[in-house]
Amino acid sequence: MALAETGSVNRAALRLNLTQPAVTRRIQSFEAAMGGVPLLDRRTKPPILTPEGRRVLEGCRHVVRAVAELKLDAGGGPPAGEIRIGVAHGLAEMVLTAPIDAMRRRFSSVRPRVTSHWTTWLVKQVRNGALDCAIGLVTPDHSMASGVYSTAIGVERVVVVASPAVIPPSTKVNRGEHFGLRDLAGSEWILNPPGCGYRDAIQRRFDQANLPLRIAAEVFGHDLQISLVARGAGLGLVPRRQIENSPYRRQLRILRLTDFDLQVTIALLHGGFLGRFAHVIEHFQTQIGKALQHNAKLT
Repeated sequence: MALAETGSVNRAALRLNLTQPAVTRRIQSFEAAMGGVPLLDRRTKPPILTPEGRRVLEGCRHVVRAVAELKLDAGGGPPAGEIRIGVAHGLAEMVLTAPIDAMRRRFSSVRPRVTSHWTTWLVKQVRNGALDCAIGLVTPDHSMASGVYSTAIGVERVVVVASPAVIPPSTKVNRGEHFGLRDLAGSEWILNPPGCGYRDAIQRRFDQANLPLRIAAEVFGHDLQISLVARGAGLGLVPRRQIENSPYRRQLRILRLTDFDLQVTIALLHGGFLGRFAHVIEHFQTQIGKALQHNAKLT
């Protein structure tokens, strides 16, 4: 772990207060204990982890964390220390307000460190122990990695929106009537960059229908996307709650599609063992549920 984190045997030796030969011998002994499989690629200077070395590194992190959890559990007392939380893009504004504030008030000795990313990335970080938990947006196409557990908190309804000015002329319908993907095949879209589950879902559906998905802009942030859609730059794919709370809502039309419907589960992602943060994570989950209920009342 020291070698992986510092990047060289020499710096690892300084961190561990050992000599460089002693660190080299320990690594060699560890490789022998792992069945003689090389954990370092020594053809590079400094050496880097092999694929097997990266896999073993994650196991080492699990072991170190488990020992630390055991010591803390044995010591008793309230939970304390840094808790690493992941939040899916699109949920950060909701999660980082009332739920995090409530956590700080309830558990004053716990320090949350929050990372925002795509749900697929968050699942991997929970699996390898880099995150204690995450709040993800799980589409029907997501698959949970082994050792990652998903607990549903709520549902996010994702809709296709457009400015009336960009609805294809061939689909002259009144509000409330339905469209099909084929009707929208010639339109351009304002979507998140690659990695977004929403984008993956619409792309997969277009591919299944053998239709082109034309991208006009790839931008982060639903507020920016909605403003571009309202100005006629293309179609959008955004959570329904974002439309209801947007100042542009009167300039948009929600398109009802007969062959595409996306409901995303807002879920708590965690490993099987929550350790000293079990009560913290349970409280955090409850507060997010309350925030979702509050948003539902507003819309």
